[in-house]
Amino acid sequence: MIDAKYVQCNFCKTKISLRFQMGHFNIPFDICCPECGVHIYGFREIEKGNVFSINNAQEIDCNIDDINYYSDFSIELPHRKVQRFISIDKLIDDGFSPFMSMVGMFDGDSYFKLLQRILNLLHFREHKWTDTLPLYDLYFNKKVELTADSLLKFNSGYVIKNELDAMMALHQITVLGLNSILPIGSLGCFSNYATQIFKTLKFSDVNLLIQCVGHKEYFESVSKRLIKIYSRWIKEFEKYIPVVMLSLGHIFDKLDKEAYGIATTSFDDMKSFYADSYELILEMVDIAVGLNNMVVRGNYNNFSPEAGAKDFETYKKQAKSERIKSLIESEPFSQSIKMDRHVRNAIAHYNYEFDPITQKIKFIDKFKDNKNTVEMYLVDLAVLCYENIVILVYLDELLYSLRKIDYIKDGMVPNIKFIRNDGQKG
Repeated sequence: MIDAKYVQCNFCKTKISLRFQMGHFNIPFDICCPECGVHIYGFREIEKGNVFSINNAQEIDCNIDDINYYSDFSIELPHRKVQRFISIDKLIDDGFSPFMSMVGMFDGDSYFKLLQRILNLLHFREHKWTDTLPLYDLYFNKKVELTADSLLKFNSGYVIKNELDAMMALHQITVLGLNSILPIGSLGCFSNYATQIFKTLKFSDVNLLIQCVGHKEYFESVSKRLIKIYSRWIKEFEKYIPVVMLSLGHIFDKLDKEAYGIATTSFDDMKSFYADSYELILEMVDIAVGLNNMVVRGNYNNFSPEAGAKDFETYKKQAKSERIKSLIESEPFSQSIKMDRHVRNAIAHYNYEFDPITQKIKFIDKFKDNKNTVEMYLVDLAVLCYENIVILVYLDELLYSLRKIDYIKDGMVPNIKFIRNDGQKG
């Protein structure tokens, strides 16, 4: 069902029909007035009382024939961008419910299966994540004994006697919660790569890599940043649901990006999240680079001739944007890391242009005498944000393995046993 709210821009008095697809989720929205360009943003709460709030515009009583523009909003899927209103007949001819035409792009009942996975993430946020965050605070503050009772409530196998136990329990809670919105089978694939560290590499060799990347100071720094990125993603997940649905449904390439887009978040918010998550990836790829060197060339310090560095000493002296060249695409621990560094560099140097009406972005990466231009739509940037989360979960698995090795080296042994929901040990 579609429910419309008629609003008027506070500045130029343009009248807009905001057409909300009433579904399972609350709807944040952020558009620009098509006449004066001011941001009109707010929230349509579906779950608790059907509340409507708006900024820089106000709700008005209006006949539909008097509106100037209309804009569609949906959480589950992309929707039409702001359109000039011609007539109700034209609106119907163009597809009165663009939501239904998008659902038709999915095969069989795949849309409803994916919707359940989205609901699983939101259930995790409501029932587990908010309780998990303070336990991370205790873990980072070396108060793991205070996590014991709370973690037992998550799982009867979470017996916490040391930092290793706490880390393992918190990691499992987090990645299993995020797994519902990862590509099918990817977490298992990530875990297999992490298992290779234990099966094929000597602990003494891995320890040299651990010392090289920065040891406990590095572990603590990237872990804290990672939890902050996860928390931002989970808290603002509604903003990315449309692209997660399309990505998991493997139909993103079918989307008409000139006509359809998203209005669940602003370009500035998304740009900030992309830049911050990408920067963290650049910090964590040190692990993948070192593991590639060990597996392919026998030593963490032996870099490929294709790399931008000859050893870790020269690697660490490089700018972060240059270090990525040492992550050789064909090597095993690089397989799950695909990034567009030109977008990151353009954001870092403030070289970009955004048209809020067409939702088209132009990123201009200027480095020395080279210039690379990347053009995309806001929905493309949203996909890159989602892909960054997938990459971070993968790198988190590698980090997790190195941290376990380091704790074991310190004399700790794991006491937890992961108990599945069916009561079986896993």
